[in-house]
This record gives sequence, C-alpha cells and structure tokens, in this order.
Amino acid sequence: MNEPRKIRLPVLGLLLLATFSGGIYLLNPLRVASYDPRLRLFGVTAFRQASRSMEPTIHENEVFLVSAWPYSYADPRVGDIVVVRDPRNPAWRYAKRIVATGGDSIEIRNGTVLLDRKRLSEPYLEGENLSSDYAKTMAPVRVPTNDYFVLGDNRDNSVDSRVWGFVPRTDIIGKVIR
Repeated sequence: MNEPRKIRLPVLGLLLLATFSGGIYLLNPLRVASYDPRLRLFGVTAFRQASRSMEPTIHENEVFLVSAWPYSYADPRVGDIVVVRDPRNPAWRYAKRIVATGGDSIEIRNGTVLLDRKRLSEPYLEGENLSSDYAKTMAPVRVPTNDYFVLGDNRDNSVDSRVWGFVPRTDIIGKVIR
C-alpha cells in the first residue's frame, strides 16, 4: 500500500515544480528582454561575443556571464556594458557599452565622445587609434526618454547606435558580469 504513495509524491513534486517554473517563466518578473529560460528563471546566462566590436575590453569569442538582476531594481547607467537586442533584427544580440541615457545629448567630435557637451571619460579606450571618419565624427543627438545610446569599444569596427539608432529599455537583456 505504501508503494503507490512513494510514486505519487515525486510525481506531484515534479508537477508542482514544473507549474511554478512555468509560471515564473511566463510572468517574467525580472522583465528580461529574452526568451532564454536561464535568464527568465535564474536571472543569469552565459554569452559569447561573436565579434571584435568590444575589443580590447571583450575579445571575439570570449564567454562571459550576463545578469538580469542588476536591472530588476535599477536602470542601466552610462559606462555599463550590456547585452542588447539588435533593434533591426531582435534575434541578434550584442555586447555594447552605454554612453548616453534618456535625456542626454551625445556627439562625437575628433574621436571624443561628448556627453551633454562634456568629454566622456573613457579610460578603457586609452591608446585607441581611430582611423575612420565613422569613429571620429557624429552630429549631436538627444536620446529619448527610456532609450539608450550604445557604442562598441572598438569604435572603428562596431555596428551600434550610430547605425541602429537608440536602444529601447525593453531591448536591454542584461548587464555583463566580469
């Protein structure tokens, strides 16, 4: 008589766990801009950088962690490295650095990023030799509320907000943990 109960209890436990996990996945309490169950259930996943756009900070094919937790209670800030969905093709994801947030004015003059007309401190780019006009010049733009302007650290070799435009908050998947 005890045998059926031993079998039913694990089955019931698995059913409850699946229901709970499915509910968490669907509710998406961390507001993750991804269908990746690791991010929706645990708030963390591994990511591989597929390009050289973040060099020298993150190298091509480097694997690192991305966490949704930091942005569950705060907004992304200038200087954060984040993984974002490409606004043109949401299936593509890129690691980029936030250089301006909603309400900020951003421009690039002689290879220097100006945030609200002041030079943005970018120690991670020390010694960077820019060779293209694409990396040296950008007319001033104002970032709309709830949007972000992101750049790759490898300014000569990065497709970013200079091409796609602004990144909505809903397209930020998580913060890079290094």
